[in-house]
Amino acid sequence: MARKKYQFRPDPTDSGLWNKLYITPLQRRSIAKWGLYGLVCLGMLILQEAFLSQVRLFGGFLDLTPCAIIMICVLEGVEKGSVFAFAASLIYVFSGSAPDTLCIGLITVCAVAVTLFREQFLRRGFGSTLLCTAGAMLVYELAVALVGVFFGLTSPGRIGVFALSAGLTLVTVPLLYRLLNIIGRIGGETWKE
Repeated sequence: MARKKYQFRPDPTDSGLWNKLYITPLQRRSIAKWGLYGLVCLGMLILQEAFLSQVRLFGGFLDLTPCAIIMICVLEGVEKGSVFAFAASLIYVFSGSAPDTLCIGLITVCAVAVTLFREQFLRRGFGSTLLCTAGAMLVYELAVALVGVFFGLTSPGRIGVFALSAGLTLVTVPLLYRLLNIIGRIGGETWKE
């Protein structure tokens, strides 16, 4: 008997999700990277709200979720980081943890502004990430304080407490930088100089 010759290769008969979805390995690594970034932000949100919400030092507190969002935007660049900053700040606000709905715009604008500054004037490294995150967190916390003063939710004398909160949050940057830098290397480096 003659073997039947196929003009095209037959479809694989293996079952499983990976055979049904035509996703390249690069796309799989990209999905894993952004999923891990999302899990880090979710972990920071849970840690902030469940454990650190009652811890105060001279009235200041740790604001981990905006710090993580801003750092991811700084590490990933403007194109990808701005979309992530917007989506993550939406989740942060709708989780009920953010001080106000204005935080969507504040976090996104602060993150994109310092990321643009870093890409134009600074080299990639821990120092530039710390500087940009510090600047964005200070602007974010002071803007939240000014919105609170405008709406009568806080007094102008407490603006220093908000600046202290930004400073306390920056203590966590070295640990967060190490974790986010490892995750950012999944799928290759995005920063080309």
